[in-house]
Amino acid sequence: MHKITTKRQVTLPQAVCNAMALQPGDYVEVFARDGVAHIVKMNSDNLEGKFNYLIKDKEFPSAEEIKNTRKKHAAKKFLADDCN
Repeated sequence: MHKITTKRQVTLPQAVCNAMALQPGDYVEVFARDGVAHIVKMNSDNLEGKFNYLIKDKEFPSAEEIKNTRKKHAAKKFLADDCN
């Protein structure tokens, strides 16, 4: 049995993460249906619809473009923190 924290967080058991191939940094969708909570691992194809309103007439970036952008952002943030 798992206890929900005051921030409404719960730790997923390792067996569940292994069965779903969940890794740190992965996105999941959590929803309730008929009194049961469901966790669904999201991939870039699933995420396209979630963020479609942000890009309107633009093509959705590829997973590689998203990864590169995140790396650049993290590098800039690291360098900015390092200089302070």
